[in-house]
Amino acid sequence: MKKFLLLILITSLFWLPISAQTTWWVENFGSGTGWTLEDNWSINSGKLRFYWSPTITNFDCSAVSPTITLHENVQDLIVKQYLDVYSGGSEIAEIYLIVAGDEHRLWDFNLTGSNWGSANGTDIAFDISEYGGQDAQIKFRTFGGTTYNWNWWDVFSLTITAYFDNDLCVNGVTGPGNIDLNETGTWEVEVENLGLQTQSNFTVDLYDCKEGDPIGSVLVTDNLATGEIGVYEFEWTATEVFNTAFYANIPNPDDFEPNNTSDGHFVRVNPNVEFNVLIWDNDNGQVTIIDPEIGDYIQAQVGIKRALDAAGISYDLYSYLPTDLSGYDMIFATLGCYCLG
Repeated sequence: MKKFLLLILITSLFWLPISAQTTWWVENFGSGTGWTLEDNWSINSGKLRFYWSPTITNFDCSAVSPTITLHENVQDLIVKQYLDVYSGGSEIAEIYLIVAGDEHRLWDFNLTGSNWGSANGTDIAFDISEYGGQDAQIKFRTFGGTTYNWNWWDVFSLTITAYFDNDLCVNGVTGPGNIDLNETGTWEVEVENLGLQTQSNFTVDLYDCKEGDPIGSVLVTDNLATGEIGVYEFEWTATEVFNTAFYANIPNPDDFEPNNTSDGHFVRVNPNVEFNVLIWDNDNGQVTIIDPEIGDYIQAQVGIKRALDAAGISYDLYSYLPTDLSGYDMIFATLGCYCLG
């Protein structure tokens, strides 16, 4: 079995964060549509990967994106990646931007025996503003004596940012995930000004997904400067028992609209019912899954716990199965990826 090196090489020239830029284009590798993949490159499980096997000597393999027409105000290409190296050698990894048939090398990395980045992916950013308004492709290339010196090169996402004069971004909704019947709760909406112009006199609305009705509206008359974040409060009283989600929206046709609506924030109105829940952790402690919302590696029971915690549901957690199960209304069991027998 190939060994995995734990040493991480930190490249300090490209560390984020980036302020006052808009996410204009994203590739999350949900499919391989439009990509040209040569030997040992593949797209699956939400990532682009170069893998060492089958072993190829004197290799030169690339993965090339479909054509992207860059926005005139394009700014950065951000690559979230991790390079896992088996052994030092003559092999090299490179990233290019192809414009009008010319290949512009943005980055290279020599396989000296050290990994690059963290296993969940590390961001590296490149200024591509000079290519605004042009057709471009992104190319990942690795070449050298043998693929055996690799473990893998994972690319988790590609993001292209741009600058806009007017761009209010709804970052999200925070507040209670569960509330009692007839209780009043407070939720906050975070809005960030990613545009180049100071903003004022805009409206922030909060909606209930279940009914599609507005919960409330806030008219913001204060100035929100470039890069500044504003937080706006909404109160709501639960009058019936149901599950829903709240989302926020800024109705502004003159703004960059794709980021004007937030993701949903789960809200559960607790019924006046008592029930008992058991989580049976029966997977031998295997770390088998990635939380799709947080992105961290977790054991299966942690995902169940997080869902129940968000809903305000209490539970018992055991690594063994109690002899008497008659007191439980719901039982969740984790078995992991492999048979325990």
